[in-house]
Amino acid sequence: HFGNRMRMALEIVTETRKACGKDFIIIFRLSMLDLVKDGSSWEEIKTLAQALEDAGVTIINTGIGWHEARIPTIATSVPRGGFAWVT
Repeated sequence: HFGNRMRMALEIVTETRKACGKDFIIIFRLSMLDLVKDGSSWEEIKTLAQALEDAGVTIINTGIGWHEARIPTIATSVPRGGFAWVT
């Protein structure tokens, strides 16, 4: 369930924000395209990103893929601009 998957990230961000205060920069790395079977949907990614911002994240650093993905995402293996549409 998506809500359960979101909970840990949001709890960590919320507790970090409480412990460090409003001036502390929190950067969260978020995969915009999992490239794995049953990965997060676009709607789930947008929902998580908004919830992270609401919880106190300062910067969302985006990436593509997971270690388990069978689609190459290393810069030398991907045509220039191959994932430009998602970031």
